[in-house]
Order: sequence, then structure tokens, then C-alpha cells
Amino acid sequence: MKPFVRFSLGALPAILFGLLTSLALAQSSTLTGPVTLLVPYPAGGPSDLVARTLAAPVAKELGLDVITDNISGASGVIAVQKVLSSPADGRLVYQGSQSELIIPPLTMRSIKYKPTDMEIIHPTTITPMLLVVRNGLPVTNLQEFINLGKQHSASQPLSYGSSGIGSLYHLVPEGMAKMAGARYNHIPYKGAVQLMQDLVGDRLDFAVMAFTGTVLQGLQVGQFRAIANMSKYKPKDLAHLPSISDAEVFKSIDFSTNSAYFVKKGTPLAIKTALNKAIGNALSTQPVVQVLEGDGRRLQRGLSLTESEAFYAGEIAKYERILSQIGFQTLD
Repeated sequence: MKPFVRFSLGALPAILFGLLTSLALAQSSTLTGPVTLLVPYPAGGPSDLVARTLAAPVAKELGLDVITDNISGASGVIAVQKVLSSPADGRLVYQGSQSELIIPPLTMRSIKYKPTDMEIIHPTTITPMLLVVRNGLPVTNLQEFINLGKQHSASQPLSYGSSGIGSLYHLVPEGMAKMAGARYNHIPYKGAVQLMQDLVGDRLDFAVMAFTGTVLQGLQVGQFRAIANMSKYKPKDLAHLPSISDAEVFKSIDFSTNSAYFVKKGTPLAIKTALNKAIGNALSTQPVVQVLEGDGRRLQRGLSLTESEAFYAGEIAKYERILSQIGFQTLD
């Protein structure tokens, strides 16, 4: 005879509550579409290319609609704030780098978020950075550049441009100056167009910039010259160029711009794992490899969520160290 199980009617509400709670938790740990890849810069730029190249293969991996959206302004900060004000459900995925997520909160008091308020899903691309000089600067190699910078430190320091105080392209040359025992004159610009105009016009001595198709075209037509690759990674178009770390004084330098996808802190682990797998697999598809590596980028493929988290932690530590080394004073 089967045992008879007796339920108390008084226990029914508690049982129903438990079932509903379990159902809600299961649903909150499941990614639903559409998923938006949020790009913090205008359409048509280098960052936008990554998102639009990855959208279709990521959608195929997830079995969900994936769209791209561009929200530019304040060097990517506006888009970060949109993610942080949205639910932590994985439907809004931020495409960012050290320039938006790490450096601003470490250098400006007005930025209220911390690098750890966003959680990495998967790194995507590494883009080399170049040390470029105006055509009229009397140097032909890296050692001559180092020597000239030291010689002119007291009288007329070499001038360099960046996208603003506290930006990646400001911090890197300041770190170089410390290492070389030199002093450079920083000129912040509101945009890359004005910086390029002064570099091409022989009014700006040098700059550190990301290696893009536009920069490659400028080098090919002789608008300015590249002295060194700031990274140890060399795509075929930079195979002839020495790495800046070849110089003893700069041996510890290995800089590039690193793009990755992030979600708001607190997003369920199951959702982050699903996104990590989808993005990692998409980065290995042949069309993605052809487009992005053809644009001079190195792809970071097949990293686990744990490996991705270690990468981001290392990036945060690196820029904290640089800011300490150059004695950077936090801006209001």
C-alpha cells in the first residue's frame, strides 16, 4: 500500500511562494533578446567596425537577435552611464577599452563609476599603437628621437598631442618622458582631426596614436613618419618597424588599445557565461578574422570567463601603476 502524504492547507502559500521564487530565479538567469552591442562612438569608426562585424555571428551563437547601437559623447562616459542605469540582465553589452572604463575614473573626480562597476565578458581585439613624428623633425630612428628629446628638455621640449588631459595618449608619452629622463610639452586637442592637421603641417613634433587604416594611409603617402611600434605585436604592415621596447630605456613598454565586451556588475553568472562562449566562438569565424585582422588588429579568441577577468584585472593594475609612476594628480 502506497503511503499517504498529507499536506496542510496552511503550508500551501509557502509552497507556492517557493515555486514562484525558483521560477523567477531561473528566468532571471536566462538571457533573452534582443541583445544590444553598445558602441560609445559614432557609426562608421574603428570601434563601430568591430560591433557590426561581430553582431551576426554572435546572434547565430546565441540564437537571439543582436543589434548594434551607437551612443557617443564624453569620451564614452555617456554610454557607460546608460549601461549602469539599466538592469543587470545581459541585454546591454558595452564595447569598451581602457580609454572609457579604466582611465577616466582613475584620473577624474567627476567620474562617479569605478572600473569594477562593469564586468568583462570577453576581450575582442588588440590594436597596436605607434610613435609618429612630423616630417620636419630631425630624427630617423628611435635612438635619435630619445636623444633629441633629452637635448631639448630644458630649452624647447618636444611637443606632443593627445585627445585630452588624462587620456591614454597623454599618459603614455608622460611615462616615456619619465623613463627617458626627458621633458615633453603636452598639447591637448578636442579631436583627432585638429591633431593630425598640426602633425601634417609640421606644427606638432610627435604623437602616440592607434594604428588604423587612416594612419596607415597617412604613412604611405608621406604625411608623417612612424618611428616605433608601441607594442610587441606586429601586423604585416608594421613588420619593418622596430618595437619601442627595443630601446633599453623603454624595454618595459608594451602598449596597445584593447577592446572588450562588458556588462553591468551583478549580471547572473549563467548569462555572462553564455555571452562569453558566444563572443569567443564568433571571434573564431573566418569572416570575422578576415575583416578585423585585415584592419591590422589581433583577435583575442577563446578566452574563458575566468581568463577574461584576469586580463581586465591586469589592465586596471597596469594603469594604476603608470599613474603612480608619473605622479599624476587627479583632475576635478
